[in-house]
Amino acid sequence: MVPPCKARVFTKHKQAIISTLCPTEMGVAGVNVVVVSIGEQLLEVEAAGVGEKGLEVALALWIQLERLCIQCPTEVGVAAVHVAVLCVGESGDLVEAAGDWIKRFDEPVGYLGEKDLTSAAPLDFLSHFLTDDFWNLITNRTNRYAHQFLNSQQLKPNSRFYYVLALHLCMGLVEKAEIEDYWAEFWPTYTPGFGKIMSRNRFEIILSFLHFANNSEYVGRGQPSHDRLFKVRPVIDLIIPLFSAVYGPLKELSLDEMTIAFKGKFTLKQYNPKKPDKYGYKVYVLSEASSGYVLQWSMYTGQNADADADLGATHLIVRQLMAQYTGKGHEVYMDSYYTSPAIANELANNDTGMCGTVNCKRRGMPRCLRQTELPLSKGDDPVFMRHGKLLVCAWHDTKRLTMLSSLHGNSCVRKLIRSKQSVTGFREINRPVCVDRYNTFMGGVDTADQRMKTYLFPHRSRKWYNRIFNAILSISVVNSHIIYSKCAPGPHKPLKAFVQNIITALLQGYSKRESKKPGRPSRLTERHWLCVADDRLDCVVCSDRARSKGRRQTKYRCSQCGVGLCAVPCNERYHTLKNYKLCHLDT
Repeated sequence: MVPPCKARVFTKHKQAIISTLCPTEMGVAGVNVVVVSIGEQLLEVEAAGVGEKGLEVALALWIQLERLCIQCPTEVGVAAVHVAVLCVGESGDLVEAAGDWIKRFDEPVGYLGEKDLTSAAPLDFLSHFLTDDFWNLITNRTNRYAHQFLNSQQLKPNSRFYYVLALHLCMGLVEKAEIEDYWAEFWPTYTPGFGKIMSRNRFEIILSFLHFANNSEYVGRGQPSHDRLFKVRPVIDLIIPLFSAVYGPLKELSLDEMTIAFKGKFTLKQYNPKKPDKYGYKVYVLSEASSGYVLQWSMYTGQNADADADLGATHLIVRQLMAQYTGKGHEVYMDSYYTSPAIANELANNDTGMCGTVNCKRRGMPRCLRQTELPLSKGDDPVFMRHGKLLVCAWHDTKRLTMLSSLHGNSCVRKLIRSKQSVTGFREINRPVCVDRYNTFMGGVDTADQRMKTYLFPHRSRKWYNRIFNAILSISVVNSHIIYSKCAPGPHKPLKAFVQNIITALLQGYSKRESKKPGRPSRLTERHWLCVADDRLDCVVCSDRARSKGRRQTKYRCSQCGVGLCAVPCNERYHTLKNYKLCHLDT
């Protein structure tokens, strides 16, 4: 035990003076032994030594307020520092008491529904989001849209779309270059299951007429109620609110954006060279930090004319996404795009903690923390400042980092990180707690984005709203798997097996489209007759347009197969041989 150290300060100045008496690595980073004087009074401060490495901070303050912000002399290198009452932590270290103002978190966590899901099938979990209203919406709107173009048989309610969705999910598991390739009979990559469920033409027709809105209700541009997401708005309003209705998150939340890849023509397409998907739609997401469960989902639709200019767009985004979770004791972690003193104070006033990286040039941030005013290099101790409930931390490890938190104090933790320069391959750093917690809980949205794109429908579409629908559908599957992992008894199935079970359940009761003799085409097993064609047709056996003078036309066709055939010998060859193709130039 290091003996207590005493310090005296004789002040002749009316403002408070602060000086550090020991190196920061000996104690809590930022401020160690602090001597304070206010006015003309002389204060004597004793700091007791705690720990093996030397002096730790133990601060006894003459203070009438709970917290005090005082000015430092310029030679200390910090323009202002918060002096707070310290408390003994679980490890025996003396750290700043912070975050004690926040409400105790006692909200229900996990599945909030009334069903017993202990023995439920994967499709039962997905049905919490893809409800009967969802299936009726897609069936009715697609039939209405298709009826405007062709007078064909309408889809049967729900049943046909079960098969379309099953094939839709299958294409995420088995990725091919084009949709037609799933029905192609090229033997190394042949997937016969698709043809047994539905023909390629039928699937493409349904996919081309897939619709979610009633076009007669569209409001044109320039009118007050115009909605840029009109085409997909019914699906958003139907599915997204169910994410937060059936699941209660843990205390820690993560707020970030994700990108829905899209290179087509649409006004909402964004370009961000720093993202893996550089072109696409920007979506703001609030998720559970640990699992990545998506709670709130809001797509960027351009500038809001009704927004308050004093608050800023990102302030309103955070307010919108966190509206349902303020006042409950949650902690939200976000990056510098959203973090500001204004939103931190607003959340703190609603019993919600916040921690995130912050731009030093944000409104309300002290100028003294900018890199030009406070240069730091690798290995320097972090610098802390406090104002009310907010703590700012400037730290330099591999690069300069500025944090803003209403949850943490000026304590640090020792961490071993990988280092190529070290003999052991690791080096020890003194990392601020706010940085350590940020690294732990910030990746919730990235986890959701990664899992969502693992088995995402891989094919392009010229219709801008199809990509948004595919993303919402994939998020619903991932959220269903998270609920399954928390409700069902172990061992739990991975996401791939979970999707396969959903596909199997959707295809339950379908009739296989198989020939009478599997493996043999119908042209080889039935009786066929030639008839005179209305127009001259290319012979399907001996005509080859790819070769010079290889084309040959005939006036006959098979009345059953509908293809052009020469009477002799092509008719016999076509209906008796499996590999019938033989150009007339080769005979």
